[in-house]
Amino acid sequence: MKKVSLKLSKEIKDSLILIILLTLIFAYNDRKEITTTASWTLNLIRTFLIVTVSAQMLILGYKLAAKYYRISLTFGLWRIQELEKKISLKAFHIPLPTYLGQIIAIFVTLVSSGLQYFTAISNFSLDSERIDRKYKYVRDHEASRITIAGIIFSTITLVFFMLLNSETGVIVNTWIIIGNLIPLSTLPGNYIAMHSRTTYVFTAVLAILFLILVGILSIKFALLLALVVALILAIAYFKYIEYGKKMFSEHF
Repeated sequence: MKKVSLKLSKEIKDSLILIILLTLIFAYNDRKEITTTASWTLNLIRTFLIVTVSAQMLILGYKLAAKYYRISLTFGLWRIQELEKKISLKAFHIPLPTYLGQIIAIFVTLVSSGLQYFTAISNFSLDSERIDRKYKYVRDHEASRITIAGIIFSTITLVFFMLLNSETGVIVNTWIIIGNLIPLSTLPGNYIAMHSRTTYVFTAVLAILFLILVGILSIKFALLLALVVALILAIAYFKYIEYGKKMFSEHF
């Protein structure tokens, strides 16, 4: 019971840090010609509310998918693992800080004066609650689908804010989606890439193309066109690269 309580407490703390950090990142530059203390404070409060809703929707997507697979999911900040630190130090002689992602996020915001963002600062860990020996442990495709569920929920949130004509809401969720696609370390995007590179290509192309087209076309047409292009490119990738590699290795 104590272990569960500590786990929940850490998850809540990390979620709050994520919300505060993203709020500061997106509210740093209010994009107004003349900024006053009152206008900046108002923008900060508005951004805080938008980020809170957006972060909770992302986590909800993760949690619902994990519940479907009977997997315990713990949301948290992205931290560089000890093994990653050792590999980096040994191979490149570069010491990696534990909170590398958060440092990059702050650095990008300051250098760009709040006009560019880095949002790959959170991830999740999985622990199976199943007792069936055959499927006792978390499988790659399950972790991949949990990530995709989070991206879907963030996309729904983006559309919601778009309908409300909230530019900040659209920007926040756009960058949350992009952050979830980065296939590095223990970031969510790597769960998709590790399971299937073809699935990753499909998901990444679909998400990015939709983000581009939804500002130009209607939501339905943007989604349809993004789906068609993503499907074509995923099939091409599998046929000419993924499957091609297998055929090459079999012959040689």
